[in-house]
Amino acid sequence: MVVAGTAVWYAFAHRPVRTGRFVLGAVAALLAVPLLDLAGSWQFRLDDGLRGPLLATLGLLVLAAYERSRFVLLTAAAFALVAVVLSADLVGVLASAIVLLAAAFTALLRRRHDTAADTP
Repeated sequence: MVVAGTAVWYAFAHRPVRTGRFVLGAVAALLAVPLLDLAGSWQFRLDDGLRGPLLATLGLLVLAAYERSRFVLLTAAAFALVAVVLSADLVGVLASAIVLLAAAFTALLRRRHDTAADTP
């Protein structure tokens, strides 16, 4: 669901959209997530508590590379560190969610501060 939401956001945020590339990228991303999950389960024998955070980190790393953003890269590293180290219990889930929420608020506040500096 997150992959589809991100794809739709990029379709509306970045105009003009090349329809063929967009559809190909969205379908590839939607197929990659379950295939990577199966590969992690069968090939690498990773448990459920580790596969989810690793897939989310991989998605953040792909987004950081696409956006060429050091901030998203640092967020991915912090998320992976917290989610994998503390993945055994509910504290790890909550702490990794707090990392992502704090990064989202930081990104929003940075954007507001940047646009406020541009106004006369």
